[in-house]
Amino acid sequence: MNGDDDYVEGLTGEEIIEDALDQVAAKLRGDCNLRETDAYQGGYDGWFEVHLNLRGIDLAKVDTRIIVSKPAEAGATPGETEQKTVDLRVDIPLEPRLNVVRERSGQEVPTLTKDEEGRPVVKKRRYARTAAGGATGESLG
Repeated sequence: MNGDDDYVEGLTGEEIIEDALDQVAAKLRGDCNLRETDAYQGGYDGWFEVHLNLRGIDLAKVDTRIIVSKPAEAGATPGETEQKTVDLRVDIPLEPRLNVVRERSGQEVPTLTKDEEGRPVVKKRRYARTAAGGATGESLG
């Protein structure tokens, strides 16, 4: 199958969210202050600003038929598509209860227990993820 005949569907909103979060996570993981070996006893706060240009067909406007056409040739002007913009800012307030940060993001919570011989051991517990715990999203648009 050559490239012109490949079937490709548009990205869903969920796929865009997953990709955007993955790119943010990769950028954060590249910061030398956010290594696995670093620990911040005071927690953290901050904000993210997001600007997305979404290009394509708005599903709400699709009537009972879909016209499938060949992708534009190299150098040709592509057909017009609808564009939407998403602008938002997510403020992350400081949460001094560090395990609440872990719980709201679905991470494991370290707990101190004892093994069979009575020695202290740190184990991790996972709790059900809570909805939007402390971060608040505000539209900038």
